[in-house]
Amino acid sequence: MERENHMNATTRWRGSAIAQRVVVAAIATALLLTGTAGPATSATPTTYTATKSWTQSESVTAQEWATVGTFVGYGTATVTESATATRTYTAGAAWEADYWATWNAYLAASEEARAKAEAKARPLAKAQATAQAQAQYDESLKGYDATKTWTATETVKVDETHTIGDVVGHGSATATSTATATGSAHAATQAEADWWATWNAYVAALLQAQAQADAQARPIAKAKAKADAEAQVAAGIEATESWTSTETVTVNETATVGDFVGHGTATSTKTVTATKTVKAATHWEAYYWAVIQASVDASAQAKAQADAAARAEALAIAQADAQAQYDAAQVPIDPEEPGGGGPTGPDCGTAPLKADGTPWTCTFVDEFRGTELDQTKWHPIDTYESEFSYGDCFFGDRNIEVSSGVLKLSTIREDQPVTCDHPAGAITTDYTSAAVTTFSKFSQSYGRYEIRAAMPQSNGPGLQSALWMLPENPKYGEWPGSGEIDIVEFYSQYPDRLVPALHYNSLLPWGTRTNNNCLVYEPTAFHTYVLEWTPSKLTISIDGTTCLDHTISPLAPLIGSAPFDQPFNLNLTQMLGSGDNAFPEGQGIDEATLQVDYVRVWK
Repeated sequence: MERENHMNATTRWRGSAIAQRVVVAAIATALLLTGTAGPATSATPTTYTATKSWTQSESVTAQEWATVGTFVGYGTATVTESATATRTYTAGAAWEADYWATWNAYLAASEEARAKAEAKARPLAKAQATAQAQAQYDESLKGYDATKTWTATETVKVDETHTIGDVVGHGSATATSTATATGSAHAATQAEADWWATWNAYVAALLQAQAQADAQARPIAKAKAKADAEAQVAAGIEATESWTSTETVTVNETATVGDFVGHGTATSTKTVTATKTVKAATHWEAYYWAVIQASVDASAQAKAQADAAARAEALAIAQADAQAQYDAAQVPIDPEEPGGGGPTGPDCGTAPLKADGTPWTCTFVDEFRGTELDQTKWHPIDTYESEFSYGDCFFGDRNIEVSSGVLKLSTIREDQPVTCDHPAGAITTDYTSAAVTTFSKFSQSYGRYEIRAAMPQSNGPGLQSALWMLPENPKYGEWPGSGEIDIVEFYSQYPDRLVPALHYNSLLPWGTRTNNNCLVYEPTAFHTYVLEWTPSKLTISIDGTTCLDHTISPLAPLIGSAPFDQPFNLNLTQMLGSGDNAFPEGQGIDEATLQVDYVRVWK
């Protein structure tokens, strides 16, 4: 028996390999884009060397054919192999060294994995083809024989790529080839033998013609792809990108009328679109720098336009404020009015001095001299209206008392459970609490806020007291976007300290906006809590000792004093604790009272 073997193989790894290259290139490009903010210059050139390893899996499908006598057998086998390669690359930037070391390692690992897979797949396919041909030959010994000849003409189009850096060139070529093959078959009937002999001849001729055409077209396509990549590198890559930027600018201005200084704050938002064209050696460089330059240009233009609009408005507000102060100073003086000898208005007593030596101006005061809450200044909190509860109920005036010159807000354990309405559903509880706010009655931006208060007696976790402020009309969105100022909060689980806190979206870490180490001797005694608020800073002190000194640093898109550039109202709250500060299971307290001696505000 004489065997004549012929071979033609088609590998199918190209599609997956190209897809993998795209993924790797995308990862590398992301690395480049996040690893640098732009080109840097240095007096001394620096080089970076990177060594990277890559493990790649590749699948190869091999097709083989073999003849036994005049019988042709066909075999197909698919094998997947992995390989790991390591490459080193030196470049002028760390990201560039990392990128090319990774890329070269990937290419080497991919080629090695394909070679290993093909080396294993091809013998398997060949053995399969030989076995099939042998089976046909063996079968031929039992029936009818036929031998046929077939001529096939095939046209093959080949697409190739060539990479230089991250520039990819493309090339295509088409070739036509003709091949004649002879096929044999043995079957139970003559008709079957003829059919299979013809089929075998046809397939053999087809595969030979395709292989010959591919061999002619592929070198041409590769040459074209290389020439295309070289032409792109020589010409440079041009990219045009647009960027739209919206910028919000808050401006503070002052104006003087006589001896009175007015302050004005205004915010303006402008949107600008800018377009930039950049030519660079690679696609990603051209795209990256076009986007960067367009975004920088758009942002600068938007900020300039917003600043111009806001500044004019802020100046007008400041002029109106100064004029109003001047006009108010012309009101006749009432010698009988507390603090007579000056314009009528709130009397906070002796005015403290600002850092520049000038006095503050009193704008709000409540010494709690009567027997009832002054509801021209304060609004009692109701659970349904405020949506406020830590498991307790707030019923307006309930648990609020004014006596002996002190405001008393109490948390009380009721004899019977009570129920209060809440937008999220009714609350049934054993505890009622109290809180008051100046919302809709008094609010102010900037100034000095002074509260003398005594925290409630407690025996451990379960209570929370707060002297705090909220924006009157939040203009920067939901909490904490528009800000919250906790002058101090008392958590009964920490009976030796009070905690200030500033809630807003800040560039600075949380630790710069609070202080858990403001120790106070006997918080249940009266102490003086002060907030001094300027367009650039918020400073909180206890009995004259600074506890928190914070420079306003908003997160983009806010700038300047935002969100602390708007009027805030005052809130005094006594309530149950929550979380770790809740009453332990089975424990509680009959009554706890926050006492407030006075509230004074200056501007």
